[in-house]
Amino acid sequence: MNQQEVLKILNTINAAYSRFEVTDERLVLWSEMLADMDFNKVMNKLKKYIKERPFPPTIADISVQETQENQFLLKYEQWLKEGAERREHEKQSRNISKLPWQ
Repeated sequence: MNQQEVLKILNTINAAYSRFEVTDERLVLWSEMLADMDFNKVMNKLKKYIKERPFPPTIADISVQETQENQFLLKYEQWLKEGAERREHEKQSRNISKLPWQ
């Protein structure tokens, strides 16, 4: 999120809560804290917050953190597949060594 988008967030808070002041210090801090967040997701969370709460939000109240994809299940399935292939290969290797003409 860029500083212009943060300013829109702060102005929205100011419009909803008369005691919330938009200052340069607040703009700098909020810009730093919201920099890696998606503007639309934060704005949607802010609008929901405004509908439900009588006091201005903190940064934590409207933060939207992206969750990282959990690779564990994919790695586990790959491990199972590779293990099954290895076991099948070993089984076939043992069967070949037991041919009657050898």
